[in-house]
Amino acid sequence: MLAADDSETASSSASSSSSVGGDDCEHVHGHMERGLPNGDFYTGQWRGGAPHGAGKYLWTDGCMYEGEWRHGKATGRGKFSWPSGATYEGEFKDGFMDGSGTYTGAAVDTYRGSWSMNLKHGSGKKSYVNGDQYDGEWRAGLQDGAGRYTWRNGTEYTGQWLAGLIHGRGALVWSNGNRYDGGWEDGCPRGQGTFRWADGSVYVGYWTRDTPTGIVQQKGVYYPSPAASSPTARDPRDVFARDLPGFMGASPDSASPGKSRASSGIRAANGRASSVSG
Repeated sequence: MLAADDSETASSSASSSSSVGGDDCEHVHGHMERGLPNGDFYTGQWRGGAPHGAGKYLWTDGCMYEGEWRHGKATGRGKFSWPSGATYEGEFKDGFMDGSGTYTGAAVDTYRGSWSMNLKHGSGKKSYVNGDQYDGEWRAGLQDGAGRYTWRNGTEYTGQWLAGLIHGRGALVWSNGNRYDGGWEDGCPRGQGTFRWADGSVYVGYWTRDTPTGIVQQKGVYYPSPAASSPTARDPRDVFARDLPGFMGASPDSASPGKSRASSGIRAANGRASSVSG
């Protein structure tokens, strides 16, 4: 059975207990209402000693599954509810959330999209409690592939992800008009890239990560805009250091979508979003 606060990491979502049936139920076909010794309760269609067809299963802790069953396991369409108020409604396979479905958390955070064995997997859109959104590809519960993350303040990243981190080619556009286009690795700029300030000034350079310290280094050229308030060269690192938790050598896992301050720009994207409730 799924844990109320982290259903993705559970091994099973809605399997009937092996003791639901029994020798006295093996040849029963049709509708069955049966209480279990542990206090759980099942009501619905029955065949071959197990739930099969449409039925409802209630656990003593308040969890409930209502939907289609096949040979004792939730398979087909159904709805799983937690006592916290969180729900999952969609497709199941062999007792797991598997296929297309919608998870709605107790705090009204949502995920709509594809699942595989209780994990977000495939295409899907997640809306976080704080107003942030991610729309794109997932793998084993983490952002992986092409995706777009939008913060509630308007800052937006569009590009590649790997294992829950910004990784590959992508563009980050700040709500104030600043923009970075280029390579990323583990949530930080890496390789060739271009940083543009809102006034039109441009920095074209190459970013690398120092092995001993983990701090990102850069080498490039600054081109001031005629509209720039000062011809003095500006440094993209001033922006990156403020908004990227891993830029100055800190762990890139120090912040995660939906759990950090989205108003700081990119800061909330450089972590993992492995839990359904996250």
